[in-house]
Formats: sequence, structure tokens, C-alpha cells
Amino acid sequence: METAKKSLRQQTQQLLDGPLKHVRGAALAAALLPLASVVPAAASVDPLCGSGGVCGTVFNDVDHDGIQEPGELGIGEVKIAVYDGKGDLVFETFTDDDGTYRFSAADGPYTVRALIPPGTQTSPRDAGTDDNADSDGRNTGDGFSTAENVFGLPTSNVSFGFFTTAARNPGTGTPGYWKNHPDAWPVPSITVGGVTYSKADAIGWLGKVGKDKTATMFSSLVPAMLNLMIDNDGSCIKATIKLADAWMANWGPVGSNVAGSSYAWSVGEPLHQTMDAYNNGLLCAPHRK
Repeated sequence: METAKKSLRQQTQQLLDGPLKHVRGAALAAALLPLASVVPAAASVDPLCGSGGVCGTVFNDVDHDGIQEPGELGIGEVKIAVYDGKGDLVFETFTDDDGTYRFSAADGPYTVRALIPPGTQTSPRDAGTDDNADSDGRNTGDGFSTAENVFGLPTSNVSFGFFTTAARNPGTGTPGYWKNHPDAWPVPSITVGGVTYSKADAIGWLGKVGKDKTATMFSSLVPAMLNLMIDNDGSCIKATIKLADAWMANWGPVGSNVAGSSYAWSVGEPLHQTMDAYNNGLLCAPHRK
């Protein structure tokens, strides 16, 4: 009997090592596939954040483009404050010498705020395509650059760019400011979309914002242009002003009754919103005091 069992084992092994070798491999793979599909993948690990939490870098944005590039170093000793969805402070720290910070956290949402270093301006946010390299904060007018709706799982990289500028930066004015302060205009006329308007005519249009989106665009474009003329930093807005001026040349002049539901406004509205933020001191130049 023992001899028969030994012979059977030998024959079985020969089959497994011979004709059934590939069948056995396929069957084993098929058997393991369901197991592999239920084994959780290892959590992705960010070199700075770890496997869960919020981290980032406060950096010197030398070229003012909102993206940390080689040679743009971190800024140390910048205060970072984190608030939960109810607005309660849950974490506070200062950046390391290399400008980095980190904290472990459950899922959000959180609001992350960086105290604007003295003598600097806030970089434009969400520039470029790499979320790990761009600046995520906006100047909220209270001394902080702020990023909202931050989630901690698996990780969130929330960075803040700041820069110094040679511009005099007297502060940006809104449409209301330029409408009500004609003596502050640095020029007697202004050209928008290839059409030249006297100061009086331009001020008249600043007060006619309504359903006509050429008037809406005019109301943000003219103040942005004037804010640059008086030596505010315009590194974050010059490209937008150029595009908005081209929009007015194409769909203007002001008073052409472009509807808010039109294709033209779907192109123009983001430009208007960016200039409005700039005029309110939320981008690369401060607001008038």
C-alpha cells in the first residue's frame, strides 16, 4: 500500500511538473486574483505630509508667477494657522528654516492661513498645472493669505508664495474709487479695445454697470489699467488686462449689449473676475488704505 501511495505521488508530481505545469500556474493566478482585488493598496506617502495630513511650503516667489521653481527658496518662521469647518483653531505652528510645515489630520474641510511676511505681497494662486508647486492662498485683507476647503486625506499640499516688488504700490482702487475720484486719474483719457474715451466718458460708463456685459468688463478693466498706471505691481494681472482689452476689441465697444448668457461672456467672465480681485487688493498689489 505504501509503495502504491509513493508511486501515485510521483506520478502526480510528474504531471504538475509536465503537462499541467502551465495549467497549475494559470489556476493559481486565477485563485489569487480575487484575493489581490480585496487587499488594500498601500497608502500613498508624500515625502513631506506622510500618508495623511496637510503640508506645504511658504516660498519666495521671485518672479511673481505663483509657482515655486528651482532657486525660489522657502521662507522660515512664517506663522501657519489651521481652522476646522466650524472656524475653530485646531493647529498653529511656524514654518521650518526651509519654509515647510506639516500636521497630521483627519479629513477636513480645513482653512489654512499663512501670516503675510512684512514687506511682501501675496502671489497669484492656482497658477500652472502642478498643485504641489503652486501657491494656494489669497490675500483676505486681514494680514493673512488664506486657503479654504482643504482636506487631509490622503494628503493635501497647501503652499503659499510671497514676493517683494520694486513697485511703489500706493494701493489698488475699485471702480467706485476711480468713479468718485476723478482728480486721482493719472491720464485725461483712456483707450479700451482700440477706442479712446475721455475721462468724463469713462467715468460715466463706470456708473452704468447692468445687464450689458461690455459695461461689466469695462468697469473692471479700466480700474485695473489705472491701478497699473499709478505704479502698483501688475505682474499678476498684465496678461489678463491684455486679454480683456482684446475681448473689448472683439465684442465691444462698451454699450454693445453682450448678454450674460452669451458665449462671449463665458470667455470674458473669468477675465473680469480676475481683474475684480486685483482691484480689490486680493492679488499681487495691496488695496488702497
